[in-house]
Amino acid sequence: MSEENLTQKNDIETQETGTDEKKWYALYTQSNLEIKARENFIKNLQLNGLENLVEEIIVPAEEKVVIKSQGKEKYRLSLKGQNREIPVEGKKGTTKFLIEDGTVRVLESVEGDEDCVAHSPIFKPGQKITCKENKTEARIVLENKIFPGYILIKAKLTDDLIDLVKKTPYLIGFVSAGGVPVPLDEKDVNKVISQIQKGAPKVRKLLFAKGDTIRVIEGPFMNFTGVVDEVFPDKEKLIALITIFGRATPVELEFSQVEKI
Repeated sequence: MSEENLTQKNDIETQETGTDEKKWYALYTQSNLEIKARENFIKNLQLNGLENLVEEIIVPAEEKVVIKSQGKEKYRLSLKGQNREIPVEGKKGTTKFLIEDGTVRVLESVEGDEDCVAHSPIFKPGQKITCKENKTEARIVLENKIFPGYILIKAKLTDDLIDLVKKTPYLIGFVSAGGVPVPLDEKDVNKVISQIQKGAPKVRKLLFAKGDTIRVIEGPFMNFTGVVDEVFPDKEKLIALITIFGRATPVELEFSQVEKI
């Protein structure tokens, strides 16, 4: 064994035997596969009996629920924060969703949607509940990634854990220096966790209200002017009445596509 490898091995053994304290580490993942990497890592920890080595596994991003009706997005809300009921008008009536303690479920819907009401709560990106009769749905997505391509773990570093990371699909390895995983400053990690819990800040504040006159600054209707008819702050969108061929036509636009005049 080379002197460099021996030094690295001794560094790890010191961490193994010197303390049971768990520290934060960053792991590289394949692009846009943070959630799958996390799930595979958890499964491998369980299969190999190493769960005791890892206290927390975090994907540094914001989990949101997207609620649609008849194919159109109505709400995009954080799973964090206060519990709340979200009624949505569908094809035949109202579907009422409940966001509660980081999960989403259906409280009630129209006749024929018993399956979606009985569906178990969803709680992780990729999961979805569909109310087919009323054509409404809720899906959990991951967005506002703070560190794309990484997950964070709080763990006791051992040779077994390092080997497991190497064998886990979609995980590339530890963020290291000289081949040795580098622990993160816990204060920095706490700031990241706090940001996730509070939800990522909005890119643009609510600047528009019904009756405002706006000019389109981007897209196929650029330089057209119109009047705001509806505002959807949760989606950062609005509907403006724009005169096209002599007729006032409702057009849905992103906040970023318009300016108030």
